[in-house]
Amino acid sequence: MSPRLKKVLFYLPAFLWMSFIFYLSSRSTIGIGQTRTERFLILKTFHLIEYATLYFLFFIANSSTKKSASFSYLYALSDELHQTFVPGREGKFVDTLIDLLGITIAIILTPVIISAIKKLGISLPQNSK
Repeated sequence: MSPRLKKVLFYLPAFLWMSFIFYLSSRSTIGIGQTRTERFLILKTFHLIEYATLYFLFFIANSSTKKSASFSYLYALSDELHQTFVPGREGKFVDTLIDLLGITIAIILTPVIISAIKKLGISLPQNSK
């Protein structure tokens, strides 16, 4: 397998996840949660999970905390911009800060998760830099 194709395959899960985030951001959030507080908690938890996962997938692809966090946060910014064009949605800078919190949580948890995966005998792909 060529090094170029290998690199594309390493990043494929992150790009697929980005597509999923884009899809979710293109949809209405009407009907989520019964109360305002419930709605807030559900939607903000989604932000944390989406961007923690995106960071982790980027990290698996490139093994760089700085690059993975930067790519993930830049995508969070672009996603909020995207939401300004979606009827019934609005882009909020504060949501990018919640995304950044998800990224930070992932930075802390990634070594623990990778260690647990390796203890299970599952090998992670070795990327080619």
